[in-house]
Amino acid sequence: MSRPAFNPPRRVSFRYNLLRNGAFYALLRAAENAAPHVRMQDDARIKMSFSGVFAANAVDVDGRAMDVNWLTDEIQPVMIINGLAYPLGVYIPTTQSVTDDVVRSVRIEAYDRCQRVLDTNSAVPVYWPRNTLYLDAIEQLLSAAGITTVFKTPNDAAFTEPREDWDAGTPFLTIVNDLLAEINYKALFFDANGAAVLEPAEIPEASQIDHTLDDADPATLVLPGITRQNDTFSAPNKFIVFCANPDKGGNMVAVAVNDNPQSPLSTVRRGREIVSVSTVDNIASQTELQAYADRLRNDSLLTSETVSVTTGLLPGWGVADVVALHTAQRVYIERTRHGKRLVIVPGSNDICISRAFDMELKAGGKMQHTLEKVVYNLE
Repeated sequence: MSRPAFNPPRRVSFRYNLLRNGAFYALLRAAENAAPHVRMQDDARIKMSFSGVFAANAVDVDGRAMDVNWLTDEIQPVMIINGLAYPLGVYIPTTQSVTDDVVRSVRIEAYDRCQRVLDTNSAVPVYWPRNTLYLDAIEQLLSAAGITTVFKTPNDAAFTEPREDWDAGTPFLTIVNDLLAEINYKALFFDANGAAVLEPAEIPEASQIDHTLDDADPATLVLPGITRQNDTFSAPNKFIVFCANPDKGGNMVAVAVNDNPQSPLSTVRRGREIVSVSTVDNIASQTELQAYADRLRNDSLLTSETVSVTTGLLPGWGVADVVALHTAQRVYIERTRHGKRLVIVPGSNDICISRAFDMELKAGGKMQHTLEKVVYNLE
């Protein structure tokens, strides 16, 4: 007779590092009656946030009081599971509310390093000469904001004309995200170690899975109560995108048509064109403009389903991670006015995008996930 697999209990604790000039400086002490939270919202300009109540003074590793400079110091929450440390991001405090109770404490609201890029601007319009690589220009802005570690997917797109498109005082985060959009990259975000990430916007595939949640596998700690909400929407089937920029010698235009006979929204199935016309201020090239139009068309083929999942605390989650969600078939008896009936809910194997999460940083804490299951609306 085989023995059941042994799953050792998880020992979970937390540490809150105070960073000065990017290096460990001291420790913050969380209030006992209020668990800090780490939150991610993919569609926000600043993707990650951190909040909590802490003792007003930090301490060194020997417990001696240390001063805190809320204007320049950063906070790095760390989750420790069975002795292994998992960083949960690097955050810049923006709001501190001091309370004088039995123990003097401070309530903190903090945001990832996008906040530093948002706070940085120039007294004169930024300028780049023709042939400057997009990623070089973006990294110059990040460097000026004090961001020194950048992970990027290489791209050789360059400016086809000198660029001086933004007024003095424009936040560098606005310029960075505008430039990223021109090469069809995701908006700026930061990883768990506080490094900037520059990568293309792509529809996720099974080969890109970052996490697996399985309600039949205790190791993934999926709790009961998965809920789903469909959002099926009608959409245009022809997309025309203009780039009206005199520096590029006139109008550039790209057209993408949903003529897939398997799509109920297509020109073939509807027998007519429903046109969407949009304009971009600038774009890297005709190729990128066409890629942008193609992305609009491909997005129109999608039907999204929002999936809400509660799990235990899981390390390693970032912005818009790709998640494999496996749910087992469920069978239960439902009472009706006429008696009882057997209900069978089929299982599923889905690929989802993590659109939001909320981590409650305490032993036994929960993690609320909002996932987007994306499937092609094809028949």
